[in-house]
Amino acid sequence: MEVSPVELLIFQPTPFCNLNCTYCYLPDRKDKRVMDVEIVRTAVEKLKEEQLLEPGLGIIWHAGEPTVVRPEQYAAYFAPIREVLGDLEYVQHFQTNGTLIDDRWCDFIAEHHIAVGISIDGPDYIHDRSRKTWNGRGTLDKTVRGIEALKKHGIPFHTISVIGEASLDHAKEIYDFLVSLEPVLIGFNVEEQEGVNQTSTLANRSDRVERFFQELYDCARENAFEPPIREFENACGAIAAGGGSDFNQQVYPYRILTISVDGAFTTFSPELLGMSSKAYGSLEIGNVKTDSFRGALQNPKYNQLASDIFAGVKRCEETCEYFDVCGGGAPANKLFETGTFAAAETNFCEQHLKIPVRIVLKDLETTLAGAGKAFPAPKAGEKVRRISPWE
Repeated sequence: MEVSPVELLIFQPTPFCNLNCTYCYLPDRKDKRVMDVEIVRTAVEKLKEEQLLEPGLGIIWHAGEPTVVRPEQYAAYFAPIREVLGDLEYVQHFQTNGTLIDDRWCDFIAEHHIAVGISIDGPDYIHDRSRKTWNGRGTLDKTVRGIEALKKHGIPFHTISVIGEASLDHAKEIYDFLVSLEPVLIGFNVEEQEGVNQTSTLANRSDRVERFFQELYDCARENAFEPPIREFENACGAIAAGGGSDFNQQVYPYRILTISVDGAFTTFSPELLGMSSKAYGSLEIGNVKTDSFRGALQNPKYNQLASDIFAGVKRCEETCEYFDVCGGGAPANKLFETGTFAAAETNFCEQHLKIPVRIVLKDLETTLAGAGKAFPAPKAGEKVRRISPWE
């Protein structure tokens, strides 16, 4: 398979997180190591040398909590990125719990034009059930304080909310609360069986998840989809573009590249980094300090992972009517739910992709049939990409 240029370069600057969210998949959230600047420099230098970069690159600082690392350290990271990438178009992203954002952080974010995503689950009776400090206290007040700082400085942000069982009867309240914060986009992640979070409160609750998303859609429709909801934006784009696996960042090597605090790296799903499984052992495929990126694709570990991931994509294509709008699912969810990459449908597929697509299709069929119109296809050569869960 031809190697794709990197679309999302995800750095994990520290495993440490100041929160202890009940559904988090990461195993080492008390590890306070911080990534060395030379790992960042080496990574971008190798990517440039190996011709794995194109304009439009997203550089995401994610997992554990990126803002526990000081702004001065990010300034040190950003310097070699600017130096090596030169005029290449790229955008830096923080996905943060928002609890540490203050005026100083806002000045830094504005100076470097960083795109900001805030993790916030809804009103306090939803958010504080899961997003707690290590001593068990709720964190909504601190997150909202961080959001208010961003707004004071005129910094746009989007939100990502995790849907758990406790969310399912409160779609309208969650929607209204999030809209009141004035984000530019609202995203929802279903609680996943992934990493150290070995069970999901949404298991066997897909009917209720569908009612939740339908209520969200109805609320958003009444509000003219302002702000847009990521899951329905992605569904519309997928329906318009089709294209099967060409649309799926997670089933091609290096469309997503994730690098850990010590330089270990992997591709396909970001959640694989730092994990291991009975079937495959460690899921990293190399280390930027010792390996080339293209060279890592020749090693037995990569071949083992890729062979089963591609087999799983083939099974999806053969068995799933949603393949053209999905492209083969998320390898991490297949592994953590079934024990193998060579699988097809997962709970995550049903709850996070199929349900929003069904809701959008139902509305399009009703609306367009009444108007006597066909759903518009994308323009020739137009590239349609999902808004990823990590941006």
